[in-house]
Amino acid sequence: MRPSPLVRGWSLALLTGFAAPPAWAAEGQGETPPAPPAPPPLMRLGNVDVRLDGAASVLPLSVEAGATLEVGVLPLGPGTLSLGAEASVNQCALACWVPNLFSDRDVSRRDFYAVGRLGYHFTVADRNYRKVDLYGFVLAGGMEVHTTLSTPDYRYEGRDRSPAFGLGIGGNYFLHPGSRFYLGGEARARFGMGSLALTLTRGSYEFTAEDRRWVRLGLSTAFFVGVRLF
Repeated sequence: MRPSPLVRGWSLALLTGFAAPPAWAAEGQGETPPAPPAPPPLMRLGNVDVRLDGAASVLPLSVEAGATLEVGVLPLGPGTLSLGAEASVNQCALACWVPNLFSDRDVSRRDFYAVGRLGYHFTVADRNYRKVDLYGFVLAGGMEVHTTLSTPDYRYEGRDRSPAFGLGIGGNYFLHPGSRFYLGGEARARFGMGSLALTLTRGSYEFTAEDRRWVRLGLSTAFFVGVRLF
């Protein structure tokens, strides 16, 4: 006995429905959902940056090397407050080397810095904000000054420790969106002053108040490489 046309029609419809994938499945076949955009490089709460610095200073002309650690601690408005610390050594360069060539005095100055940083990180919309993290900062901490002066008749050394303060602006340029590694630079000014404790190591010499007094008003441009650990 043959099935009626109505039964045959319902059977064909059911078979067709089971064989064909649902419309939502057919639409999704062969398509990969777009990847979410990489987050902007702005420092956020909990981010940790580590970097190695190299700098050239004026007033006096000197070279410098150091390291910096910085942590994002508080979202504030469109940006993030950060706390950090840096340690560096500054060696008097042309300001000492050039006068030494034209006199019988040989002067060497080396300064050590250990300071804390308070910064504010931000980005500028439509200005390459997917790769650049901008910031301003203030510095406060301490420095240790080492000075040596030699002449044919005498030689002395001087040391002192003093508070140091500074401020500056800078930026981190990430190599590509989503990268942890970056290059950067900053302009900064630091200030310290004090009185040296002098020790005569050769010959005889009467120290003056001018010999003991020192001032550092350092204007420098630093360049660095860094990595965002977290």
